[in-house]
Amino acid sequence: MGLLILLTLLIEVGVLLYLEVKAWHTLYTPLVFLTLPYVAVLLVTIAIAGRLGFVDFYYPTILFWIAGLLVFAIPSYVLGFAMQKHGKPVCKPIDDGNGLSKAVVVLTAIMCLAFLLRLKQTLGTSTSSLGSDEFGMDYDGHGLWAHLSKINSVLLILCIYFYDRQRRWLWIPILLLVFFAFVHQVKGWVIIPCVAGLSMRLYSGKAKLTGKLLLYVLIGAIMVFLISYIMSLVLGGDVEMSGTVIGFIFRHFVHYLTSGTFGLSMDAVAGYPDRGSFEVLYAQMVNIINLFTDNNDLVTPVNPFYYHNGINYTNTRTMFGTIAIFSNGLQFVGCTLFLSFFTYMLKIFAIKFNSVYVNVILFYQCSLLGMGWFDYYFSQLDSIEVPIMVLVIMTFTLLFDTTKGKRYETEAAS
Repeated sequence: MGLLILLTLLIEVGVLLYLEVKAWHTLYTPLVFLTLPYVAVLLVTIAIAGRLGFVDFYYPTILFWIAGLLVFAIPSYVLGFAMQKHGKPVCKPIDDGNGLSKAVVVLTAIMCLAFLLRLKQTLGTSTSSLGSDEFGMDYDGHGLWAHLSKINSVLLILCIYFYDRQRRWLWIPILLLVFFAFVHQVKGWVIIPCVAGLSMRLYSGKAKLTGKLLLYVLIGAIMVFLISYIMSLVLGGDVEMSGTVIGFIFRHFVHYLTSGTFGLSMDAVAGYPDRGSFEVLYAQMVNIINLFTDNNDLVTPVNPFYYHNGINYTNTRTMFGTIAIFSNGLQFVGCTLFLSFFTYMLKIFAIKFNSVYVNVILFYQCSLLGMGWFDYYFSQLDSIEVPIMVLVIMTFTLLFDTTKGKRYETEAAS
């Protein structure tokens, strides 16, 4: 039965992606971002289930994804084929405009300097060690610095996208912005902006999808975990680096990679004791409304139920697993349709306006979908705040460029 369920998923994925390319003439779409990483992680999960210390895998949980992907694909095909029928383009290269704005360069320099000073300040005031979760929270885990860190995510995407031979110096802010994310000790803050920036490069033709690039991406993903755990264990925990530590890190890399699929599997075996209110799926909106209505009740999107997969504890359930846990059948369909329609409307806007900044919003949301193998990210404040920061930076650059243009016109006239 498990093999039949897996085979059904693989056949469905093949058909859905074939129609997806027909509808949008590209692989860089929300459905592809959502599908391929999950399938890859699922196959790894099945390969190690019951081995290497991991628990067994419960195949029926794949049914959530079989249903979810089918529903998610509906708005894609309706919108994509409708645009083709009316003679509208469904795929268009990103227009760089005048290239990397000097305003973005100035803002990036200011943010890097500010976060370096913040690091120096935190090193002097925090009672925790650099590399620990507690230090990360003291650094930029709350208050103004937490919001400013979202600007760093946008700047990191832009720096990765605009990097070329003429702008090799962008490696400096890229490394600094990645380092700031590492200090916070949340791996998603590193992975998501990097995936968004790299995907924009691939979509625009600035980079080509090759085996060599995929190898670099794999090495980079492993390095994210190596550096994160080295900072946590060696810097934060006073542990000496050794072969045992490296082995521990790689085991936890595999744990992190499969924590969503194993988490959902174990939750199903336990009978889903974490079932909860539908409002968890839009917790950030509920909390924003409560903030403005002086309601102190906050909804947390963090699942409080942890399971041990044989290596470590996990409280993640993959994207469709989380949606299913906090919804009934009708709500599951409605939430999935809304999420799909929203992301594909972003894609249409990106094609119509052909702006780098609209594409940053689109590919950031696609990168959140790409993390669906891990958990549901659209209940987090970041899913709203980062796009807002993109619009703020876009407005800032437009005002900067307009002011600069008027100044040049005045000087030329005089």
